[in-house]
Amino acid sequence: MLANIYLHELDCYVEQLASNFERGKRRSTNTEYQAISSRASELNKKIEQEQDSERRANLLKQKKVLQRRMLELPSGDQYDENFRRLNYCRYADDFVLGVICPKREAEEIYRNIKAFLHEQLKLNISLAKSGIKHNTEVIRFLGYDITELSTEKTVKLIRQGQHYKRRTCKGLIRLHVPEAKMKSFANNKGYGNWETLKAIHRPFLSHCSDVEIALQYSAEMRGFAQYYALANNYTSALGRLRFLWIQSFLKTMANKHQTSMQKVATQLNRGGYLAVRETGKDGRRREYKLFKLKDVKCKGVFDPEVDTPPLTFKYTSGSELLRRLNADKCEYCEREGGYFEVHHVRKLADIKEGKQPWERLMIARKRKTLVLCVECHRKLTAGKLPDRRHLLK
Repeated sequence: MLANIYLHELDCYVEQLASNFERGKRRSTNTEYQAISSRASELNKKIEQEQDSERRANLLKQKKVLQRRMLELPSGDQYDENFRRLNYCRYADDFVLGVICPKREAEEIYRNIKAFLHEQLKLNISLAKSGIKHNTEVIRFLGYDITELSTEKTVKLIRQGQHYKRRTCKGLIRLHVPEAKMKSFANNKGYGNWETLKAIHRPFLSHCSDVEIALQYSAEMRGFAQYYALANNYTSALGRLRFLWIQSFLKTMANKHQTSMQKVATQLNRGGYLAVRETGKDGRRREYKLFKLKDVKCKGVFDPEVDTPPLTFKYTSGSELLRRLNADKCEYCEREGGYFEVHHVRKLADIKEGKQPWERLMIARKRKTLVLCVECHRKLTAGKLPDRRHLLK
């Protein structure tokens, strides 16, 4: 909250900086790509009109050569001087900017923001975490690795009766779970060796019940998995960590009961998931499922309603009970000043007979609470609270 308040001026500064920096609606077309595309279109017309099979085959070969060349070229001009973009994301005191511009302009933006923080907000940036990186380099932000996915994968499409290929993965921004974070998490929790995937048991949990062990392991893995739910490699990356985690859980349970992992896994297997069952004091059988990766909803929340300010006015007036306490007055003997306590009954139906004066008072007010001074509360607890009329004399 303090970071949001103090860095609000930075947000406004970057917003103004972006409005002055950005220009152009879209990148201009690559001239070489456009020329080859036009030639390919002309060949399509010739192919449709050509009746001779040999010439038609020759034209198709020429078209394939042009298409292969088009797949090697970007469709837009990557160095368009009339196209600039600046995106800004901040969480607490960490922020990252993504810009489409030459490196010299990115360095100028870096210097301007650094000077604004130092001169206007009296803040110094962390030189170890700050700098300028190309989009092909990995950027670590809030525990995520921001990378660019560029592959040569193509798909076949049909447009207006014409067959052609299209690139699918060029310059796509992806969020990945850093392997160093998973290794550090496994080592800190004591799951075992990350490199060899050899799990170990956790002796300090052996004195806990089976339910407590299951809940402890589930809570740890759930917290880590939910934080990295937005990662594009969520399942593949955390699958390795889950393997080490589940092995450590089974070894801990086996160590407690002095049995094998296989027997523990067979005993806890409920058909598709593992769970510990326990019989409560009421005799009911309860089941505590072990966490699974698919329990996490890997979906980002981009609804603008998330940032809607809450109606805080309803919390400012306080509850009726607080107002009665702040009145500094006993509701039975009407004594003012001193220390007060609240007597509470489970439900009004328990005192519906209304034998005692204080019970009739609570029924008349339709309240399950009664603010009393210490002396009245002690007498009520001891069953010696006199009639209210005598106290008011």
